[in-house]
Amino acid sequence: MEQILEAITSQMKHVIGKSQHRFTKGKSCLTNLIAFYDKVTRSIDVGRVVDIVYLDFSKAFNTVSHSLLLEKPMCYGLDKWSVHWVGNWLTGRTQRVVINSSFSNWQPVTSGVPQGLILGPMLFNIFISDLDDGIKCTLMKFANDTKLKGEVDTSEGRATLQEDPDRLEEWANKNLMKFNKDKCKVLHLGKHNPGVQHRLGSTRLGSSTVERDLGVLVDDKLNMSEQCAAVAKQANRMLGYINKSITSRDKEVIISLSACQATPGILCSVLVPAIQKKYVDRLERVQRKAAKMIKGLGSLPYEERLRELGLFSLEKRRLKGDLTTRFQLDTRGKFFTMRTISHWNNLPREVVDSPTLDTFKIWLDRVLGHLV
Repeated sequence: MEQILEAITSQMKHVIGKSQHRFTKGKSCLTNLIAFYDKVTRSIDVGRVVDIVYLDFSKAFNTVSHSLLLEKPMCYGLDKWSVHWVGNWLTGRTQRVVINSSFSNWQPVTSGVPQGLILGPMLFNIFISDLDDGIKCTLMKFANDTKLKGEVDTSEGRATLQEDPDRLEEWANKNLMKFNKDKCKVLHLGKHNPGVQHRLGSTRLGSSTVERDLGVLVDDKLNMSEQCAAVAKQANRMLGYINKSITSRDKEVIISLSACQATPGILCSVLVPAIQKKYVDRLERVQRKAAKMIKGLGSLPYEERLRELGLFSLEKRRLKGDLTTRFQLDTRGKFFTMRTISHWNNLPREVVDSPTLDTFKIWLDRVLGHLV
C-alpha cells in the first residue's frame, strides 16, 4: 500500500494546486491565513475595497461521489492500474443504521472518502482540485474550507466577484456537492465599501461583521481584537482548570498540559494579525500565569521561565514593520509579512541555517535579545 500511495502522490502532486493548504506538504493552517490576508491587506492599503466570501460545503467528505472521484485521476494522467486499485479500495463497503436495537438493511456505500487514513484526504484533494478552474478572484482552500477575495470598488470588480460564486455553484451541481448556504457569509472590508449582496445560485448570501476563519476571528476592521480577547479568555480558563485539577507542579506535567490545552492559540494570534500593544500585553499575562505554575522556577527571570515552557516573550517579538516602506494603513504595515521580512533578511547566516528548530530558537533568542 505504501508503494501505491507514493505512486499516487508523485503523479498527483502537480494536480492539487497552490490554493490548497490542507494535506499538502509544507503548507498548513497558518500558511493559508498568511498568504490570503497578505493579499487582502495589500489591496486595502492602496485604497481598494474588498469583499471576502466564506464558503461552506455541506458534509463535504461524506458526499464525494465514488464514480466521479475515479474519473478525475484518469483525466489528470494517473495510470489506470492505480485508479483500478483505488476503485477496489473504495468499493465493496456497506453500512446500516441502528436505532434502539433495530437494524436497517445493509446498503452499499457509493459516496464519501474514508477519513483517518492518508489516502482519504489525498483523494478529496484530487476531487476538488478543479474547483479553481475559471476562477478570476483569489481563491484559497484548506481542505473543504474555501474563501474568495475580490476587489469591489468598481462595477467590473463586483461583476467579476459574482461570476466566481456562479462558477462554484455550477461546479457543486456537476460534482453532486452542496453548499451550506446558511453558513456562507460575506465580509465587507475597506472604507466606503458599498456592502453589495452576493448570490450563490439563487440564494443571497448574508453579510457579517466578524467571521471565524480556520479558528481565527476576522472582523471587518482587521484589527483582530475579538480574536485576541477570545484566545486570552480560553487560555486563562484552561490554565484555571489545570491549576484546580492538577496537584503536580512538575515541569514536564505543566509544560505538556499548557502546550496541549492553553497556549496553542496564542501563537496563531501573533502570526496573523496586526496586534496592538494592548492585545499583546493581554496575551503576555496568560503566558506569565502559565510560567508561574512550574515548581522551582519562581526565582528565574521571566524570559527563562518562558523558555522552560517552550514559549517566547510576545512583547519582544512584536517587531515593527519595515520602516523603509510607507504604508497607508497600520493594517498593512503591521501585518505579519511586513513586520518580519526585513528582520528575517537581516538575521545572521548561522540563524537561518540552523540545523534544527531548537537550535534556531536558541540563536533567535540571542539575536532578538540584542534588538530590544
